[in-house]
Amino acid sequence: MNKINISSNIDLDDPKFRIRPYQQIVASCTGAFITSIFVTPLDVVKIRLQTQQKAMLSNKCFLYCNGLMDHLCPCTNGKMPEWMKRNGRFNGTIDALLKISKTEGITSLWSGLSPTLVLAVPATVIYFVSYEQLRLYLKDTYNSEFKKKRTNVEQPFWIPILAGGTARIWAATLK
Repeated sequence: MNKINISSNIDLDDPKFRIRPYQQIVASCTGAFITSIFVTPLDVVKIRLQTQQKAMLSNKCFLYCNGLMDHLCPCTNGKMPEWMKRNGRFNGTIDALLKISKTEGITSLWSGLSPTLVLAVPATVIYFVSYEQLRLYLKDTYNSEFKKKRTNVEQPFWIPILAGGTARIWAATLK
């Protein structure tokens, strides 16, 4: 029986092992989607807990949130949002998850998923593809300049920092 010997000296940045930009796009879309699926219920709970706290402290009731700001109105005659009446007071994250899913249905925990995906998927694709392409470009340029003098040049520490900062600015600008 033949054993496959995988050497620990494989450079994943070697051009023959690099993944293509379209593969990076698929990977980052998948990552953004999966992250959004798991994080959206926690965002719903966080917003409800924050809203409950604001309502208790300011004697104002939550009306709605448009993504930019919460709209509060004075609580008069016990008028408050229906979800606040049904669920009662939340005592923490787990309590909120259970009460929301019990009274409003389990799918209500993903009520903000579509706007999350609209923002997260393109931003993640732009960031990760830009970061990886820029990092590889800088590393290849650096190596082509210094390979003349030395062999097996390591990637300098500043290349991922510069690539990450530039990619984040680019993604935030386009978002």
